[in-house]
Amino acid sequence: MSQGGLLVVRGLSVAFKTQKGTVQAIDGIDLDLNENETLAIVGESGCGKSVLGHAIMRLLDDIAVVRGSVLFRDKEVYEMETTALLNLRGGLISLVPQSPSSSFNPVIKIGKQIEELIEKAGKEKGIGARKRAVEYLSMAGFSQPEQIYESYPHRLSGGMCERALIAMALSVEPELVIADEPTKGLDALSRKNILGMLHKLAKDASMIMITHDLKAAETCGRIAVMYSGEIVEEGPTGIVLNNPRHVYTKGLIDAQPSRGMKPIKGRHNLFSHNALGCRFKERCDAASSECSNHPLLNIVEDCRKVRCCHA
Repeated sequence: MSQGGLLVVRGLSVAFKTQKGTVQAIDGIDLDLNENETLAIVGESGCGKSVLGHAIMRLLDDIAVVRGSVLFRDKEVYEMETTALLNLRGGLISLVPQSPSSSFNPVIKIGKQIEELIEKAGKEKGIGARKRAVEYLSMAGFSQPEQIYESYPHRLSGGMCERALIAMALSVEPELVIADEPTKGLDALSRKNILGMLHKLAKDASMIMITHDLKAAETCGRIAVMYSGEIVEEGPTGIVLNNPRHVYTKGLIDAQPSRGMKPIKGRHNLFSHNALGCRFKERCDAASSECSNHPLLNIVEDCRKVRCCHA
């Protein structure tokens, strides 16, 4: 293991320029991930979850202003030359993107796309790459992997495309998997199967799971709750979800169908980073004069951090 862990993120900020002004999508994120560790990142739409995942892989250089540091095995991602960066993406780090049906090239067969990634990563060539692609499709739960290999993406359901995407991402044996909303739009049974298969195939890798689904988050060892571009609570998943210390975390839990779908009052504002003090205070029943100061992400227990003066 590298001295600082597999992944060390420090002060990571991403800003997008829009017609209405600058949107600070993520702001000063610090994050650590060790080998064989699983981390869920949860929060409402627009909180910066997916932006964080893309920024870790340095996929936003052409459309955003990115500041801060991302170290992968002690190497600075934002100082890598093109060759090293390409070896990192799709090799050491694999992304399972949202919208599986549109993530594949529609005019190239599924198997050929997996095979191409395997060859680019230098894992196998020719017949060996094809055999490996079929093997991972089989591991992803397809009873007829050769048939899926020869299929075009539009012939697969959303759940089948998700499984094929996971097979593709894991076929290069990455050290880190970033799974962005892997259960989005799936029914309960498909969701359960996808999560089981994802953890099984990624058993020898670390994983960051970006999700709205707290049931999916429960399958990860640690959880980070994001609001308005910041982490507001972080710790072991069971501890955080069973005894949340931040009002926003409590609201996310109560908004789940199993808890009666009680919505958090108000709406998230993309420009709330411009406000003074706590970014959640306008939606928080516990807000007080103390919340006019911007809270830090403080350790409140040995294993938990919370960004709230009332925690």
